[in-house]
Amino acid sequence: MGGFTEVKVKIPFGNKYLDAIFSVPDKILTHGVILTHGAGGDMNFSHLVSLVAYLASHGLLCLRFTCKGLNIAYRTKAYKTVVEYLKSSDEYKLSGVFLGGRSMGS
Repeated sequence: MGGFTEVKVKIPFGNKYLDAIFSVPDKILTHGVILTHGAGGDMNFSHLVSLVAYLASHGLLCLRFTCKGLNIAYRTKAYKTVVEYLKSSDEYKLSGVFLGGRSMGS
């Protein structure tokens, strides 16, 4: 197990921003995970925070974000925006990314 650092970011989404946090492992990155919460939570939901701590300490870059709203089409667009944000990142070049979430966030 290793350590990791958290970096807060705001991801442009239409005329607003999605709050997000990168959890960046101390070792070389090859893969990542994007996670979001269910309908009633946010990215700081305790189960997501615990999962991210485990994954990041085992070498996976994690990007979790908050997406308020119950409309599934809206949440799908938000998720796609976050995926594109990570793919276009100059700082984090990964071989692959897993997508996950809790409840409506999955």
